[in-house]
Amino acid sequence: MRVLVTGARMWYAINTIRLLARSGHEVFAADSSRLSGGLYSRYLKGKFIYPSVGENSSAFVESVIEKIEELKIDVLCPTFEEGFVFSKYIGRLEGRVNVLVPSYDHITLLHDKYSMTTYARSLGISVPKTVLLKDFSLEGCEFPVIIKPRNQRSAEGIFKVNSKSEFEKRCRNLEEDKYLVQEWKEPYQICTTGLAHNGRLIGNVIYHNIREYPESGGIGTCRVSIDCEKALGEVKKIVSDLNYSGFISMDFLHDRINGEYYLVDVNPRMSPGLLIAYNSGVDMVKAYLELANGSEVSVARSPKTGYGTFTTAMEIGWFFSTLFKGKFKNLKGFFKSRKNLKDDSWDVRDPIPFFVMLLSMLNTAVFGPLRGGQTKSFSLGATCDTESLGSEEELIKKKAV
Repeated sequence: MRVLVTGARMWYAINTIRLLARSGHEVFAADSSRLSGGLYSRYLKGKFIYPSVGENSSAFVESVIEKIEELKIDVLCPTFEEGFVFSKYIGRLEGRVNVLVPSYDHITLLHDKYSMTTYARSLGISVPKTVLLKDFSLEGCEFPVIIKPRNQRSAEGIFKVNSKSEFEKRCRNLEEDKYLVQEWKEPYQICTTGLAHNGRLIGNVIYHNIREYPESGGIGTCRVSIDCEKALGEVKKIVSDLNYSGFISMDFLHDRINGEYYLVDVNPRMSPGLLIAYNSGVDMVKAYLELANGSEVSVARSPKTGYGTFTTAMEIGWFFSTLFKGKFKNLKGFFKSRKNLKDDSWDVRDPIPFFVMLLSMLNTAVFGPLRGGQTKSFSLGATCDTESLGSEEELIKKKAV
């Protein structure tokens, strides 16, 4: 089978490429950046560069369709937010390639942190107290609070505010309808990665991030699988209620005093838990291919706990980021914490993606702050805000008239 993996800069895209190739498939990869580790895997039959995902999504889709037809691709496997665009333009892909992505309505509901929080609360799922910035009143407010954008990823643009004066200073120039104010919860994060089809959870893994990049909070760089029935139940609740299909990833904050789990983020896409799931006995890549091709797939068995991964390239980025910020205490126990965990970026049989990813991480650690932040720098050209897709569609219609 000929499979195209997009979003090749993501380390779980590299994992996907390797797993597919080792299962005997012909694998192709693409991204908008040449500095994408997956583009340099020895397992590829071919690769190409596509336009920026978010700047002109229609042109992006057309360029991918051209390559799908040229390379005779059977299955399209998006790994990051390019999947949002494929969902928006799913009609253009039908009949050309098999792909499984969430419906665009589900993406817009879940990617927007305010609408997701409101929706989750309606299902009885615990969430932090949340209001839009435009509706927030300082009267009676208990600090600290969290300020976050409605449509971002990997903790990008999130900051903690400790006082009224700091709040007024930090929020002075923010667009009030695009940010929300959220109750502060201790950042002990529990994450999930799952695959669903027609409201049924096919496979799911739950894990805890030992470290994140940047070190102040963001993408997990070192993770271990755990058992958490409460989080699993909340995932199933949303999947079932929406009759959801596709990859779905959730982040919870665990209050270790009252024992509650608060849902703070839902990503309607693949995430780093992919290889944790595989190492724990749940092969979501294989299940994805079967579902995309219309085959029946049985519900996967529960993953084993205590299995984890670390991403060396991102760990090095975390290390130097922490070092440059002078937070030397956070470096204590760095190497011991990775005992019995598997590297999900280094492969002696496929070494070049590791070095490309390492170069990318070092680049964002040093120059990221000059480009709007480390996370934003890493994902330039790969992200898609659902709000901008709607604006772009309106613009295209106006031009046609």
